[in-house]
Amino acid sequence: MFLILLSFSIYSQNINLQESDKVFEPARVRQEGLTGFSDTPWMTPFSQIKDKFKTLATTNINNEKIEILQMERNKYILVKRNNIVYRYNFYKTPYEVVKIKNHNLPFDEYDKTDAVLYQVRVILPFIDAKLLEEKLQNAYGKKTKSTVDEKTLRGADIWDLDGGYIFLWYEPYNNKAFARRIDYISKEMSKRILEESNDYFDSKEKELLRDLIVK
Repeated sequence: MFLILLSFSIYSQNINLQESDKVFEPARVRQEGLTGFSDTPWMTPFSQIKDKFKTLATTNINNEKIEILQMERNKYILVKRNNIVYRYNFYKTPYEVVKIKNHNLPFDEYDKTDAVLYQVRVILPFIDAKLLEEKLQNAYGKKTKSTVDEKTLRGADIWDLDGGYIFLWYEPYNNKAFARRIDYISKEMSKRILEESNDYFDSKEKELLRDLIVK
């Protein structure tokens, strides 16, 4: 399982709660669907996104600091941009599954092919969950569903859009609902991954995705 929760203390330095509403801006123009994240479509190859961020990290466009924190080929790229961490996650049909239809495919040939983008996780400092909900609703319309428990303040607001899902995850902090993680996930790739493998989503994501897909 390579989808990991990263430490808030590492990535939230120099950002306080009063200023945190300024650090995250979803799409400014109303979106009718979710065909990718920002200007990167779903199923974009790993090498293409890697090259893009390497270029952005060295050109310093608009005095914006972009840093590649870590990457693992065909699995993920971790990028820090304006004090926000973005984890681009990639999926590739397992070799054993590919061989069911292509028995003679050598592993070396399979290994040369790129995994493709299926998810982007945005990791923020603690921000009032209602503030993020409002920003996302302004960009994508009203949420489709919510699993947030009013007592525990845990769960997720969910947007079921053409092309993808958005999960806004809630966490309690001083008896108030905050959030520090948003997942953008390809609808087509989610269905494919759930059919082919059990190792690419954590249990809560998997449960919600199955509820959304099998309905």
